[in-house]
Amino acid sequence: MAKFPYGLTADDLLKMYRLILFGRRYGESVDRWYKAGRLPQLPYISMGQEAVGVGACYGLRADDWVLPSLRTNEAYWTRGVTVLEQFHGMMGNAHSITGGRETSNHAAYPDRGILVGTGLIASQIPVAVGAAIALKRKGKGDVIVCFFGDGGSNRGDFHEALNLASMLKAPVVFVCENNGYGFTAPASEVVTAKDVADRAMSYAMPGKTVDGQDVLAVYGAAQEAVKRARQGEGPTLLECKTHRYLPHCPSVEEERPPEVLHKMRQRDPLVILGDRLQREGLLSQATIQSMEQEIRQELEDSLEQAEHGPIPEPAEVFHNLYCEPTTAMGL
Repeated sequence: MAKFPYGLTADDLLKMYRLILFGRRYGESVDRWYKAGRLPQLPYISMGQEAVGVGACYGLRADDWVLPSLRTNEAYWTRGVTVLEQFHGMMGNAHSITGGRETSNHAAYPDRGILVGTGLIASQIPVAVGAAIALKRKGKGDVIVCFFGDGGSNRGDFHEALNLASMLKAPVVFVCENNGYGFTAPASEVVTAKDVADRAMSYAMPGKTVDGQDVLAVYGAAQEAVKRARQGEGPTLLECKTHRYLPHCPSVEEERPPEVLHKMRQRDPLVILGDRLQREGLLSQATIQSMEQEIRQELEDSLEQAEHGPIPEPAEVFHNLYCEPTTAMGL
């Protein structure tokens, strides 16, 4: 019987592979559909970075929390959010989680431990620390995992949040998805530290850099950090070195040299895990084809259903904004 790392089973590895594959086909489809005019929301696609969201979120408990970044699509799938729910958010229709108020990448799903952030870079980091302090006060050993990019580590929000989290031993795992570029600027030109994880030393917390293309490496490091947080030992800064295969978003032209893009694709998270599973005899071409067919069908069906979702009633814009009824306010 094959032995797998970190106590994972063959079923776990196959689930991880499917989540990464789902993220890849989602990214390809969303990019194509946006350019064809079928999706009104500007997407931020995680192609190449899928292993980070899957690895860091897989194995979390139901009562743990996650605060995704703009690009951490896989955190949603790993926590059980469906692509139909996300498409409802993209369409802004009445079936979305807030009745058309949110975009899909700034949506909260409290029943699955997804906390809402904001549209400002790095502003989710102090929000996560506040949530972590609340979890600590509850005393149940729950943690929160917060994602952000390498550019976010230059913001004051990052430094203030890490300092506070360390002082209060907040149960939070900071996950930096370092894809080497902030918008179009190379990280090497704007981040003084060679590794973002080195910044953890300033705040007396562990900092670790891992291969963000290897989902098992991410999983192992994240689980170690989660265990530490559960035991009351405080936060960890986890830097995942990864690659973004597409431009920042579809409305931005690609400025990175072709040779850089080619080199990025030499270490594909889907291929790295897929090759391992095939060597272990756990993944066949027939299984991959079956997954592909199921995923593509789910994506197509979900988009078509979301496209026909009802538009919210205008009066609903006032719902859930105030404690008192809007009629009592003369609105």
